[in-house]
Amino acid sequence: MPSNQHQAESGHFIIRSTDPAALAAFIDEASIDPELELIDQIGPIGHPHTVVLAMSNAKAAALEQRFTQASPLKIEPDRPLSLFDESDQWPGNLQ
Repeated sequence: MPSNQHQAESGHFIIRSTDPAALAAFIDEASIDPELELIDQIGPIGHPHTVVLAMSNAKAAALEQRFTQASPLKIEPDRPLSLFDESDQWPGNLQ
């Protein structure tokens, strides 16, 4: 079981691109990189526009640095989505 420290040092990140060829090349590269774990592909089958990967924060920082140098790829942390803020109440909430 991973330690809490290890969990804090890694996470899920979204990589997206408007250039399908650049993203496809990155997916191929990621498939052989032991530091990257492909979690999901988003978009048409065989032509995703976004991928979700698990990796260390250090690896994400290195990719961000690499992508800022004339690359169509963008990286950002994957954050959970929720329909409502924690303070919001479901309008039909029956208690």
